[in-house]
Amino acid sequence: MTEDDRVLIDLRYATADNLTGRVIYTRPVALLRPEAHAMLRVAAARAAVLGLRLRLFDAFRPMEAQWALWRALPDPRFVADPARETGLHPRGAAVDLTLTDTAAGRDLDMGTGFDAMVPQSAHAALDLPAEAVRNRALLLGTMAAAGWEHIASEWWHYQVPGGAGLRSLWAADVPDGPM
Repeated sequence: MTEDDRVLIDLRYATADNLTGRVIYTRPVALLRPEAHAMLRVAAARAAVLGLRLRLFDAFRPMEAQWALWRALPDPRFVADPARETGLHPRGAAVDLTLTDTAAGRDLDMGTGFDAMVPQSAHAALDLPAEAVRNRALLLGTMAAAGWEHIASEWWHYQVPGGAGLRSLWAADVPDGPM
């Protein structure tokens, strides 16, 4: 995935601006399985029609990174337990993202920040400003129209249907990956 795909790359785990407070990725590389990449390009094209861009916070996440997140927050509502290998990021079949207003150059208000592990981050949360509820619905519609599924607890997380059938990957499996 590159910014040529109409997606802004802002990999938070390549910085300390994430729930662990430290850098996890040594290389800011956004990788996805081919089917996920194609679906993200469709979502980006849909967003562009509305004067928006996708801002990608995370894509493929090696199992080592999944373990780092689990150690920082061992809460299965927000972080998939790597011992159970249920997460879709290590399979290259999930993304974390938001919408950015292209003209204004700012992210749309989603009511909470990325990686805010609080009940208000849930898609169904209504104790938010009306603008944030609308923006989340816009993101959800954009992604769903491109074939993505969401999880209830995080407005920013989307995954490929059937992605659980893919193999989880470690950094050694993807030498040019983020680790």
